[in-house]
Amino acid sequence: MATIKPFKGLRYNPALIEDLAAVITPPYDVIDGAAQARYYEQSPYNIIRLEYGMIRPGDDERDNRYSRAAATLQRWLAERILIVEEAPAFYIYEQSFAFEGNNYLRTGIAAALKLEPYSSKVVLPHEETHSRPKSDRLELLRHCRANFSPIFGLFPAPGEKLNSLYARAKLEPPLMDLAGKNGERHLLRAVREKALIEQLIELIGAQPVFIADGHHRYETALHYAAEPGAPLPGSQFVLAFLFSLEDPGMLILPTHRLTGRLTPDQKNLLEKIMAERFTIGQRGNLRELNMESFIGALRERGRHGTALGLFRGDEALILMPQKCAGGERLDTALLQELILEPLYGGDRTRLEQEISYTRDASEARQAVIEGTSGAAFIMNPTPIEAVTDHARRGKKMPQKSTYFHPKLPSGLLIHHLALSHS
Repeated sequence: MATIKPFKGLRYNPALIEDLAAVITPPYDVIDGAAQARYYEQSPYNIIRLEYGMIRPGDDERDNRYSRAAATLQRWLAERILIVEEAPAFYIYEQSFAFEGNNYLRTGIAAALKLEPYSSKVVLPHEETHSRPKSDRLELLRHCRANFSPIFGLFPAPGEKLNSLYARAKLEPPLMDLAGKNGERHLLRAVREKALIEQLIELIGAQPVFIADGHHRYETALHYAAEPGAPLPGSQFVLAFLFSLEDPGMLILPTHRLTGRLTPDQKNLLEKIMAERFTIGQRGNLRELNMESFIGALRERGRHGTALGLFRGDEALILMPQKCAGGERLDTALLQELILEPLYGGDRTRLEQEISYTRDASEARQAVIEGTSGAAFIMNPTPIEAVTDHARRGKKMPQKSTYFHPKLPSGLLIHHLALSHS
């Protein structure tokens, strides 16, 4: 099954970087232009300069965001802003956070995960990917030869033995204990004991790995590993933070879909699809909507089958597919097949350009009220069992079918394809 190995991690030098919270960021794919600028201002050593550098006027093949990231990485290593672990290690990672009044803690292991083609059924995806983010990540990997953001991976729970191994590892003092600016706490400990490393390899390595987040990064690493030329020692591995499927801190949130402004023909088609394929479970006034009550009703409907929320015009609706229209298929897949693809004439490229996403249902409601969005589809969270079931069966969900909250930050630990395996 999955192959994991210890590696020499690169991390910020606490003797020079006292405020570690000022140098980490969320992964690149949730950072917009305003956040990018804010992270640049936060610290001259923020990981944003490596992970997601700014594009400047006049950038060319020799001077661009990727070449600047590579030069910055080399400078930080020379100045010991970043230091390299003396010996290979696993890293036990704890991430604590609060959500809607509840406190969560999840514990995982950071390791070098051997790259496997999806066809081997060892590392299993669950979502579709787009080509543009992969080309961006590939250029960054070619220039820097390092993983700045980890793959978020899941493995089937191997029982209480895992917890006992983690408990042993937690006896070590933390390499890093920081309170993030968003209220999260991050603890990182190195596992250097040979016997403990071997037991973790035996236990976790007996499992397949499901990609929860980081499909683009994983596929980019696969592509890079297959490129011609002398491979680096670590080119067949990628940085992964791995968690048990039964970890109590595993939280999946929904991602809602917003269309752009709809043409009269699209509005008529949506009306036709609703009449032929769906039953209206609930109807209300959008401007007077009690969001908490609406989301609660949508969740309750979703416990007994597929249910979609729809904001359009002045209406808030709950749609339930008729049995002949989709049965018990996954919510996001059914929305894609029965509504979104017909609305955009089956043109996947156009659909990708026209559909935007938000995790905030109130933001979606406001966009429809203001007229910037013609329709917003409010989703229920995707159960983790559906994620693993789709992955095992080789099926992929539409992009952004899942949102594992919170994201794993960039900058806690770096995997360098040469230095980490020297």
